[in-house]
Amino acid sequence: MNKDNELTEKLNKMLTESAEKESIIKFLRLSNYSKSKSIEILKKALGISYYEAQDIIHNSQTWSDVKEHDEKLMNDFFDILEELGSSESKET
Repeated sequence: MNKDNELTEKLNKMLTESAEKESIIKFLRLSNYSKSKSIEILKKALGISYYEAQDIIHNSQTWSDVKEHDEKLMNDFFDILEELGSSESKET
């Protein structure tokens, strides 16, 4: 059994034993999983969509120290895309 499947089973067991999602998120971060890998693992463990898992992780207490930075990064990214789109439409 691969490492991710073992982890998914462990998380499912934690959920069955009434662990809060926050406890699982904290466990993942303390186990040195990145935010994106934690989203992927939580998605698989809970059987939810990527966007639901992303929302849970992003708004968790465990990842609150990087939430503002991540939101700024995403806003900057979308601003750049918008600027690129408007500059391309001006050229045509």
